[in-house]
Amino acid sequence: MLQLADKGNLVLDPGGISIEELERVGRESEQTMNRLTGLQERLATIRGTGSGADGRIVVNADHSGRIDSIDLHPRAMRLASEELSEELLRAVNAAQDDCVRQTSALMAEAGVEEVVDEAAFGKMERQLTDTHTVFMSQMERYGRS
Repeated sequence: MLQLADKGNLVLDPGGISIEELERVGRESEQTMNRLTGLQERLATIRGTGSGADGRIVVNADHSGRIDSIDLHPRAMRLASEELSEELLRAVNAAQDDCVRQTSALMAEAGVEEVVDEAAFGKMERQLTDTHTVFMSQMERYGRS
C-alpha cells in the first residue's frame, strides 16, 4: 500500500521504504546483473597453458580446465614411456593450474572472494534476473497507482 509521508514522498507500507529507495535498489540490482554478465563472459575466455619436457609438450585447457589440445614435439616421442607420461601429466596439471590462477585473479578483481562453480554462478544469475524482473514489474504497477 502506498502512503504519503510528511515530506510529500510516496512511501510503501509496511517498513516505510520510499519509492526512491526502491528505485535505487532496482538500479543497483541492474548494475550488479550487468557486472555478473560481464564477469561470466570474461571467465569464458580464460585459456590455460602448461608445458613439460622442456617445452616439447604443450597442453591447453579451456575456461573450465578441460584439456582441449596437446601438442607433442617429435623429440618428445623419444622419451621413455614412463618419463613421457610424467611430463605429460606435469603439462596437464600446469594448464589446469593456469586456469585456476587466471580465474582466481579475475574473481578477485571483480571483488568476489570465493570461486563459484559455473552451475552455481548460472543459478545465481537466473535468481537475480528473476528477482529484477519481478521488482521492475512491481515498480511499474506502483508507478501507475
